Amino acid sequence: MSKKTLILGVTALAVAITGMAAPSFAAREKMTPEQRAERMIQRLDANKDQKVSLAEFQARVATNFKTFDANGDGQISADEMKAKREAFREARKAWHEAKDKSGTERETALAKLKEVHPAMLPGLRPKSFKRVDTDGNGSLSTSEVSSAAEAMFKRRDKNGDGVIDAADFTRKI
Repeated sequence: MSKKTLILGVTALAVAITGMAAPSFAAREKMTPEQRAERMIQRLDANKDQKVSLAEFQARVATNFKTFDANGDGQISADEMKAKREAFREARKAWHEAKDKSGTERETALAKLKEVHPAMLPGLRPKSFKRVDTDGNGSLSTSEVSSAAEAMFKRRDKNGDGVIDAADFTRKI
């Protein structure tokens, strides 16, 4: 076999292997805004009408509030919020260490990550926490979070029809 034939064969093999690997890299691309919108609507749409009403949005926020309120006093302190974020960081780190493994270690790490994953809640980030804490007492009440959630809903409802649907994510304003 000549050198040219060998080089041509190796090159063809490399191109073929690269072509097979490309779809796996494409699958890891970030979601488009439309895909993220569809996912959000599916997650929040309780009555499955492809729209999220303010009531559905508020219901999810109320449920999420309870997961952050560790001591059940009806207030989310900055420490409770910080503890939730830290638990998520630790679970994410454990998942990264275990995701290439198999068996119970991987399953346990994934279950823990899903358990502590912070849900959508106004005031989740430190800067927004201060903004949502309108009375300045260092904790978030259900009414403060509810008011912030309503404002968040209104910002997302770009066409002002009272629901969040696919049109709100494709409309450019």
